[in-house]
Amino acid sequence: MDDVNPKAGPETGDANDRRAQHNLRMIFDKACQIAAPFFDSKQGWGGSSLTMYARQTLREAYPDLTQQEIAILFSAVSRFYRSAPKIS
Repeated sequence: MDDVNPKAGPETGDANDRRAQHNLRMIFDKACQIAAPFFDSKQGWGGSSLTMYARQTLREAYPDLTQQEIAILFSAVSRFYRSAPKIS
């Protein structure tokens, strides 16, 4: 018996991929685009960050996702923007 995942591919990763939220991986790039304005350091409201609105915007953009999936997606997008090089 072959233990290679027949569904494995560029969308789902290889057979050794341990990640389980493949549906979120497929929408990650678009989610980053949607949330980008809220992570822009030049944007703000009274000196406060707008990142708290990013989660709500993702929830509105992807109403079919569960609360847990939204939390995972928001966490991944947040990490992406925290690790991105800052442009002056």
